[in-house]
Amino acid sequence: MEPMISQSVPGTRNVSLYPYLRKIDLMSSNSYLLSCPEQIVLIDPGGLEGQINRLEEEIQILQDEQLRPLVIYLTHVHIDHWHQLTQCKPSSQLSKAFLAVQETGALALEKNDPLLPLSALLGRPMSAVPVAIKLLSELDKAILCGDSLDLLGWRLDYVTKSWRIAEDVVLYGQMVSLGKDDCLEIYHTPGHSPDGICLRAGSMLFVGDIFFAPNPGMAGAYGWNQKDLMQSILKILWILDNREITTCCSGHGNFIDVMTARKTLQVMYSDAASLKDLQDITPLWARRISDYAQDLINELERIFTIIAGRLAYISHVLAELDEEVQSRELDGLLDAQYMDELFVDFHVFARELNAGKKMDIEMVHKSGQVVGRLEKLFSKEKLESIFDQSLLDRAGRLLSDYAATYRGFRPPYIVSRVNVNRLIEVVMEKLLHGADEEGAIMQAESDEDFLLALRYRIAQVKLFECIDLVFLPSCREAFARLDQERFADILMDMLERFAAARIKSIEISTECDEEWILVRIVGKSKCISHPLSRSRRFFERNLALSGGLLQISKEADHPSVEIEFAAFQKDG
Repeated sequence: MEPMISQSVPGTRNVSLYPYLRKIDLMSSNSYLLSCPEQIVLIDPGGLEGQINRLEEEIQILQDEQLRPLVIYLTHVHIDHWHQLTQCKPSSQLSKAFLAVQETGALALEKNDPLLPLSALLGRPMSAVPVAIKLLSELDKAILCGDSLDLLGWRLDYVTKSWRIAEDVVLYGQMVSLGKDDCLEIYHTPGHSPDGICLRAGSMLFVGDIFFAPNPGMAGAYGWNQKDLMQSILKILWILDNREITTCCSGHGNFIDVMTARKTLQVMYSDAASLKDLQDITPLWARRISDYAQDLINELERIFTIIAGRLAYISHVLAELDEEVQSRELDGLLDAQYMDELFVDFHVFARELNAGKKMDIEMVHKSGQVVGRLEKLFSKEKLESIFDQSLLDRAGRLLSDYAATYRGFRPPYIVSRVNVNRLIEVVMEKLLHGADEEGAIMQAESDEDFLLALRYRIAQVKLFECIDLVFLPSCREAFARLDQERFADILMDMLERFAAARIKSIEISTECDEEWILVRIVGKSKCISHPLSRSRRFFERNLALSGGLLQISKEADHPSVEIEFAAFQKDG
């Protein structure tokens, strides 16, 4: 099948299809226009003015050939599939159409309920829409028989049926005559939305957004249901196997052949089974994650720039030492140009968001794309022989945290009983002394070992070589409830930023009582701006995931940070 061209539908006698396909985004769905002997069928009119104008032109051509009723079927009521219906002029062909929607969605449209259409989440105003045909109602499912509707003198006949496809899975469907032995079959397939339907004409199955139902940023939205989705996947697999389907027509993106569709659905079933205890995807969630995503991408840019810069420097030094093979190997470890393009593109998108040209949910998805591409760039295993593990751990943790958040999960938080004083001492020892790079170079037993040790030595930056780093614990034991690995990374990051701000004396202290453990970091030098001021939100969120609370302040023009943890009770 070809987009934007009218063509015969395989498996039918007198039905032709005009598919309006567009790129995948949140602005609008695909649309499918079917010309049939007894009616013109429009599946999902979409959400863009140019799209609806083009469809109206095609509808007018069909009506000029033969005047017939126009029926608009919505695969579900998410507003990107039908928003342009509210913008139609009274003289428009679409304003005269009969709207057909599964009963649950129909009631939401008629009551002007913004929740099920995801109006606020998708940034579109909502208004009530009358629905002439309520498909697959609870009454229809209960009586399972034929019936008809009188629509302004036009009679719509339909039959409701059911098929038990598994012990606890029943598929409900309705058959509507299209004329001359052709039939439109409509199946109830909730999960992505409770009103979700699939429609079959000949060997083509119009599946709505079922292929996107487990996707991040949509799984967990209002009306999404894991059990319904898993059952609907089984229902669609049954339809593919029992109705001679050759092509699936998705609500977004290109046509999908039946073999690909079957394999995709089988993978989706396993994926959907893992989607338990998701956060609710609401406008508030989108706003919060949009803010978090911008902070996180900025931190990723900082870390990846450090890694790329050090790789370039090591490569240059090795080239100067006539180690061309090693130099070229390092050049291939990270595509710095592609990395820069990702971040530049992201910042352009962020400016559009701040200018009101993009939505928060779009920023959530954009950040997911950037993180996914950075994950492909980032080969931790290949970089471990060059960089300090803590730097790579920080990058990897940021990537995995957003990936989990994007899916609707809370990033992992592994709480344990931790001696905070001892943890601080370990971090300080690592910052002040680190690994014995010189010893590794001297003890190298082969050229390969020597070059590996040399690369590692060149990559190290002695930030604390000329800094007075002091620890003053006020209590012997300070046991707290926290995520040890996360807090160690955060503490190391904070201290490195203090050092990078040219603060020559840094004092760490702890205080404790029965309920709280307080960690205080104070820079003993004057500082124009606080080393953490631009990353405050980032550290607040990261510390919350570690079990801590953050307060940033200045004492006598000296930057300071206070972190509070709940004390570990002996009887806890």
